[in-house]
Amino acid sequence: MDDATPNGIRAVIAHDFTEVYGGAERIASTIAELLPGAPFWSILGHRSVTDRMGLGDRAHTLLPEREALVRNFRLLTPLYPTLVRRRRLPAADVLVTSTYAFAHGFRTENDAPQVAYCYSPLRFAWSMTGAYEEHWARGRLARPAFRALAAWMRAADRRAAAGVTTYVAESHYVAEQIRRFYGRDAEVVHPPVDTELFVPDGQGAYEDYFLICGRLIEPYKRFGIAIDAFRELPHRLLVAGDGPAYPELAAKAGPNVEFVGRLGDEELVPLMQRAAATLFPSTDDFGLIPVESMACGRPVIAFAEGGALETVKAGTTGEFFSSPTAEALREAVERFDPDAYDPAAIRAHAEGWSLPRFREALLGIIERTAARH
Repeated sequence: MDDATPNGIRAVIAHDFTEVYGGAERIASTIAELLPGAPFWSILGHRSVTDRMGLGDRAHTLLPEREALVRNFRLLTPLYPTLVRRRRLPAADVLVTSTYAFAHGFRTENDAPQVAYCYSPLRFAWSMTGAYEEHWARGRLARPAFRALAAWMRAADRRAAAGVTTYVAESHYVAEQIRRFYGRDAEVVHPPVDTELFVPDGQGAYEDYFLICGRLIEPYKRFGIAIDAFRELPHRLLVAGDGPAYPELAAKAGPNVEFVGRLGDEELVPLMQRAAATLFPSTDDFGLIPVESMACGRPVIAFAEGGALETVKAGTTGEFFSSPTAEALREAVERFDPDAYDPAAIRAHAEGWSLPRFREALLGIIERTAARH
């Protein structure tokens, strides 16, 4: 294996899943660029996704790429802790995991120290158990089974967390969860945003539409409350993204809601540049979308919880709404004045999340962790 860092540290990278290209995969690809000689492992996924991440032959998966397997990967959830624990990755000086689920359970053949960049402790087992139960386990028999699974997964997740040498949280919100759920301290390194790609259009004009983008996953992303809110609003709503909740969301969308599908970054930038505002109704652990929108000089209307509280500046780069309901979001849009924000000030605020800052901070942590062991 080639030297992976400027200091000659051999690294292995592990990520949860590469079945779709989302925010976590963007960050994981940045980590891979930071460690150019390191093999990259995920539990399962699509080669098309790892190719988009620029990984080429460095990419490996624990399970084979079978369409039915990848499409239904959530059904294997109870098996993942054991599968990950039993599969040893190649020997290295340091293991770097990019994780919101199970990757922090990986170990190398020589038990190398691990730096875990954590997007969130496993949501359905910890922070969103009630919401997932309401959505996925509505039957009388399903609820006890779901609760038993969540309890078992919490125990397995704690065991995996005990093997991490250094936790790095993507936000202070996540760092607090790591302390509460795992009893561990975490350094905070906010994710990077490509401030050279996400840029204002130079004109500062906007059109009469609002934008919401991301994976169509309910209840986590709460796209449903935005679609419900816009039934009573005169504006257009553009929905950029795809996912398992698409049929449900499309069925209840009004005529002023347009689904534009999953877009590449180059296609997304013009939509952000011309939107009256980007909507962000979910409780994300950080949330790249708000910062990308602000890098384009456009304001954000965000739910007042989670990582958005660390990125959106009320009155300067956007506004918050305080209840995760369609009514609260509708009222926020009705109060919103797109002309009240200075695109240059919004852009300047977003530049605090540039790529060089992320690379320098994370590489320093990786090298210090490897050196201590």
